[in-house]
Amino acid sequence: MKIIPPYQITSEILNLINEAEKYIVLVSPYVNFNNWDRIKVDIINALKRGVRIEFYARLDNENFKSWEQIENLGIKPKLIKNLHAKLYFNENSGIVTSMNLLTSSNLNAIEFGSIYHTEEELSELKTFVKRYLEPNFTMSKPNEEDIYLAKEKFTIILSNFLSNKFNRTVNTRWRNGTIELNVNNQYYFDIDKGNNQVYLAGIISGLEFENFNNFKEKYKYNGFQISARPNSIYISSDFKVSNSNLNFISVSEKKRLIEVIAKFIKDLSEYKNECYERKKACS
Repeated sequence: MKIIPPYQITSEILNLINEAEKYIVLVSPYVNFNNWDRIKVDIINALKRGVRIEFYARLDNENFKSWEQIENLGIKPKLIKNLHAKLYFNENSGIVTSMNLLTSSNLNAIEFGSIYHTEEELSELKTFVKRYLEPNFTMSKPNEEDIYLAKEKFTIILSNFLSNKFNRTVNTRWRNGTIELNVNNQYYFDIDKGNNQVYLAGIISGLEFENFNNFKEKYKYNGFQISARPNSIYISSDFKVSNSNLNFISVSEKKRLIEVIAKFIKDLSEYKNECYERKKACS
């Protein structure tokens, strides 16, 4: 085993690919070959030489770009949940490193790596793959809905979900950093980029504000606080989402938020009707 200087890790990985005659095992949770044509050409050339390539990547809904890049090379990736290891080897040498096969890692990151050549060392790398990776790889990707949620912009996801939920066209748009939408009432959805907490407000009348406690007592939102101002009822999250850009939050977070938004719209609409029915009954 020998430590590889950070500036040399990429070269050693490319050498490993180019020198392979029988097989290559590439274990990289995340993959991005954009603006890194050299490695794509070297992998394709290895395939043309008849080299068998096994490519392991991380199974995450949000990691679809990695799978697509691997498939574009003509290789079916083996997807492993919670994969964090990075190692690369052929029949003659192996590399264990902190480096994913990412353009950004290749160009900017200070990575650690070590190279292995002995038969015993290579046998240990093979054993690691056989014992810990092979039993855990899945044959299928996440379902189409989850991939759609991972790929699509949040405003489009929200618009489509609400349109289907309420059987009408619901348009969403960004305005002054806030998502505006109208479903028989005006609503505003926002994220505080300082703490990654989300807020959802619905416009109300003076009568609805006066009866706010009725809304608060009847409707509950797990993980959200309910408040009111003279012109709006709003809910704010107790939790933080994983990214200040809603397009990049996790699939599970997107699912939770669109469900909460739909519930709030339904609840507020019901509450408005109840307020005016109660007023009619008292008049």
